[in-house]
Amino acid sequence: MTPLIVVNASPISVFLRRNLAHDPRTWMHPMSDDDDDEDRTLDLLVRFFQNVFKKVSKRARKAVRSVLPLPISSHLVGFSVNGILLLAFLWILKAFLQVLCTLGSVVFVSILLIRGIWSGVSFLQESGHQKMDELDMHNAWNGAQPMT
Repeated sequence: MTPLIVVNASPISVFLRRNLAHDPRTWMHPMSDDDDDEDRTLDLLVRFFQNVFKKVSKRARKAVRSVLPLPISSHLVGFSVNGILLLAFLWILKAFLQVLCTLGSVVFVSILLIRGIWSGVSFLQESGHQKMDELDMHNAWNGAQPMT
């Protein structure tokens, strides 16, 4: 965006027109570096995906246009190509999420199994110690005990 140059403008108004007026987010949120970095990163990621989608869509439309007959409108071709690309993206995203969920459930089950084994071993150790203590106490009280 080219800055507006006004002859009788103060330096502050020129600064505001150059730096703040083109970005509506700066008027809605207070300035902070953390939010700015996160917003920039998200904006760059969204722009990257938009550019990739546009390039792939343009190439696919050209390829489909070369195969289809001329009476089919270009808007219809663009709509169908974009829809197929969107469905392909969602299909890949679904497969990726399925892999993540499977890995998460495997980790959960393995942690559950380890905790179960650990609890079982701890129970067996504790019950073994209690039996030994009962045997020791039983032998200690066999004989006659003096009265105190």
